[in-house]
Amino acid sequence: MKRKTQLILILVVTFFLVSLPVTASAVTEVVSPPTESTINGIPESQIIRPMDVLVGPVFDSYTPNTVYGINKFKLIAHYTHDNSRNTTSFPMTVTITHSTQQGSEWTGSVTFTGEIKLGILAKVGATVGGSYKEYRSTNEAVGIQGGPLIIEPGKVGHIKMYYKGYATGGTLRTYLYFTQNPDIKGYTDTIINAKFYPSDYVDVFSEAWQE
Repeated sequence: MKRKTQLILILVVTFFLVSLPVTASAVTEVVSPPTESTINGIPESQIIRPMDVLVGPVFDSYTPNTVYGINKFKLIAHYTHDNSRNTTSFPMTVTITHSTQQGSEWTGSVTFTGEIKLGILAKVGATVGGSYKEYRSTNEAVGIQGGPLIIEPGKVGHIKMYYKGYATGGTLRTYLYFTQNPDIKGYTDTIINAKFYPSDYVDVFSEAWQE
């Protein structure tokens, strides 16, 4: 009888233990670190991605409204001869022995890149003929002569030498785009004016006077 009572007691204790709820501290959760995806075997975090860069303005077209010549574009030299103390006339002639580099002029609400300037000059050439450039280089006018100016007695003679140029005014069309979407372009029309030089030859204008 005693043995039977002990067996019943063991069964009751076992049932009680099995029936107890499991607490959170009794559960251990193991979390593995996530596996990073790769592109061609390289982890994505190590891949350098190109930035989306805005490019422009880029030349698209130029429509000239006017093209005309300028006699006194850039001064090369101013020569004088004092004949105020002489009683006879003096024939004044000059020869350019040195000339500095001279630039062109561009106005308008746009950044005039080299590409844009070349596009405008090319369109002017296609419209009126000839070829054109931005600069006169150092000593490009050397050897060109001016005069003669016959200076009267008691006078001072002056001869000024200028580079001739050309001017144009019209509508410049440019565009902007982003490098990741180069086919999508934003266009802008800008009124511009420019002054520049013929590149086929050195064209010089001179004026002479006495006082």
